[in-house]
Amino acid sequence: MRAIVVHEGGGPDVLKLEDVPEPTPNGKVLVRVEAAAVNHFDINQRMAPEMSGANPPFTPGVDAAGTRADTGERVLVSGALGSYAELVAAPPENVRPIPDSLDVDRAAALGVTYKTAWAALSDAELQAGETLLVQAGSSGTGQAAIDNGRYLGAKVYATAGSSKHDRLRELGAEPLAYDDERIPELGAAVVFDPVAGDVFERSLAALAPGGRLVTCGALESPMVTMNLWTLIGKRARIIGTGGGSVTPEELDHLIQLVADGKLNGPVIDRELPLDQAAEAHRLIEDRQTFGKVVLKP
Repeated sequence: MRAIVVHEGGGPDVLKLEDVPEPTPNGKVLVRVEAAAVNHFDINQRMAPEMSGANPPFTPGVDAAGTRADTGERVLVSGALGSYAELVAAPPENVRPIPDSLDVDRAAALGVTYKTAWAALSDAELQAGETLLVQAGSSGTGQAAIDNGRYLGAKVYATAGSSKHDRLRELGAEPLAYDDERIPELGAAVVFDPVAGDVFERSLAALAPGGRLVTCGALESPMVTMNLWTLIGKRARIIGTGGGSVTPEELDHLIQLVADGKLNGPVIDRELPLDQAAEAHRLIEDRQTFGKVVLKP
């Protein structure tokens, strides 16, 4: 079968399309991949495999959708390494059935991003009527946070470059520039910040007294600075989170919410053939996308 293989950490060019042996089940479920989603996790893993526990050579990707090789059932796979391939072997709990109303591209893109957003807003205890600020609203995880926040009944603001503001409005968020002077006046009950770096202190400034800043990663930099008096004066909380805490049953619930139209589901920026995995990574790193990129084996 064909798969993307990483032999050493580095830039996008380390993503090589190769012919490799098909995986064997060994108690896992074999899935024929029709679409594989590209996540920021994949980029971090490609750059520094040792930091994520991957041992080169390996096939990246943790989200996909297609059909079970044994039954033909339509499924998505989330949280199982090796999805940039024609076949992936995944533990049974990582393989979830999908209804006919959910196309494979959106199913593939639903896993990491929607699990992460769901966990973040659950951990932050976002309530209907509260204000939510989503940093990097045009990213896949940011878009999922907007969608989940809207579903929960929050007033949603989101940051992005000015060229993406109309798209944010279409998702139901009020768009803001990253340095918008209104951010410190928002009084947000919750700020979802997957960016960190220089954005982190602005996220803290946006909080209302008793607010919660929830972060799942660091698109810019994991190193942040902040004024502790702001944190203390607002009696604010900083919460680290991630999609790994979401149970299979909760993922099934998210799938059904998208299938029923209660959540809009992932925005697909574009499809690319599997052999253009490096280009997919470049586009995301250069912030040229809105939502998700999926690879088609």
